[in-house]
Amino acid sequence: MSNTEKLVIRTIARPAPEKKEDLLEWFCDVFDLAGRNDDVEPIMLMEIAGNSLSGSGVTSKYLNSKLELPRSTVIYHLNRFIYSGLVIRKGRKYYLRSNDMASTIEELQSEVSRAFDRLILFAEKLDRMMESDLNGKGRKSR
Repeated sequence: MSNTEKLVIRTIARPAPEKKEDLLEWFCDVFDLAGRNDDVEPIMLMEIAGNSLSGSGVTSKYLNSKLELPRSTVIYHLNRFIYSGLVIRKGRKYYLRSNDMASTIEELQSEVSRAFDRLILFAEKLDRMMESDLNGKGRKSR
């Protein structure tokens, strides 16, 4: 993940019965992307995902006319999708990070795993430093 991505994963019960619209809303909730207007994010995700599957991507202008929202609102939500790591921007178009939703989630999982591997290395280094400090203090106080 780049330095500007923030991945939030919330544990939320899966919708039943599973319909496309329910799953899109669920993904938005899981990634903490649902805002005050809960209809906007799932529709945006559906448009981005559908167009990513076909390789065409979407523009903010397209989403602006499709959703009948101010362009600033569309850009705000697109930036939130980018910040979450689900969506990337190529030129003027927005796409899922990978070709489809499953591949996008797999990529995020791999990046999170690598990030945790790095965290473990630094945590081990910090533990050694703290142990060294404790050992040094113990000797001085005797």
